[in-house]
Order: sequence, then structure tokens, then C-alpha cells
Amino acid sequence: MAEQQKARKVVPVPTLHFSEGAQAGRTIRLDHEVGTVGRREDNAYVIQDPRVSRVHAEVRRVASAVLVTDLDSSAGTSVNGEPITGPRSLHHGDRVAFGPVVTVFEDPAVAAQHEDDTLVLTMPTPEELETPHLSKRQLEVLQGMAQGKTNNQIGEELGVTERTVKAYAQELFDKLGARNRAGAVAEAARLKLL
Repeated sequence: MAEQQKARKVVPVPTLHFSEGAQAGRTIRLDHEVGTVGRREDNAYVIQDPRVSRVHAEVRRVASAVLVTDLDSSAGTSVNGEPITGPRSLHHGDRVAFGPVVTVFEDPAVAAQHEDDTLVLTMPTPEELETPHLSKRQLEVLQGMAQGKTNNQIGEELGVTERTVKAYAQELFDKLGARNRAGAVAEAARLKLL
């Protein structure tokens, strides 16, 4: 009998989210300790845009901090409109531009820690209007996935078959626009559903 492999726990990681231009809607998960950003395919984080240098910048995760450094790119790297010359620490919500290509740095862990009880009324963004509604059972399956549980383990906890859990998982993938468990958990974390 083949040994059953335990599913890995998916931990939300910081991301760079493209909100404008040809890349709009795309998200890059910053899941490498050290990785380069550029248009060349061997970069850890590839941005397919001719205005981005082949190897444009470096992103380094040090403990809970994320640092970005320009690597003498032709168009430069800036954070919140300020060109950077050395390593620059990123904060949740920072606008990071690789040349003219602008991204927004999002850190789910930091964002969750800094929520306060102040009520601020704002108009919902298009993303918020498109946040999918998940049923209680779908949320329970999603939480099991985030904890690294297998479909069988989730089914045992919820009192349903593994096949039923797979059906819920497929519904989650469809609603969240994900191709797999890791993608579903990351998107749910980005949408603050977890």
C-alpha cells in the first residue's frame, strides 16, 4: 500500500499586485527568500514587458521584512514615486514601480495585524464588488486547505466523503479563479476571506 502523502500547510505570503496596464489583475507571490525581478524567463519573478530590464531588481525576504533593490536597470525602480538607490523596505500598500510598470505590495500578515476598530466609510473597489460569496461549508473546506489537511482529513472532520470535499474544492477553485489549493488559499487570503 502506497504511503499517503500529507498535504503541506499553505502560508499566505506577501505579493505584488498589478492594478493597471497590460498586466492588470496579475499577482506575483513573493515566495522565494531571494529572487530577481525582470522580463527574462530565468528570473524568480517574471514581468513580460519590454520596458522592464532583463534582470531589473532583487526582492529579498529577511524575517518579516521584504526588501527591494534596483539592479542598475535602465528604467529604474521606485517605491511610492521615489527612485531607490539601495535596498528599500516595503510596507503593505506601497506602490512599487519597475520602470513604468506599477505594482502594489500586499502583505496579508501585516495587514491583519494592523486592523483597528475605526469605522471608515469608503466606496467599494471593483475587486471588493467582485469578492465571491462562499457558503459556510466552502469556508470550512478552505480553512482545512489552509491548515494543510488532506481532502480525506477535511472530510472526516466535516462528516462528509472525500469525494464531497473534492466537489467543494472545485467550487472554490472556480469561485476564486484558482487552479489548485495553494492558489485558492492565496487568493482567499488576498480577498481577506481567511
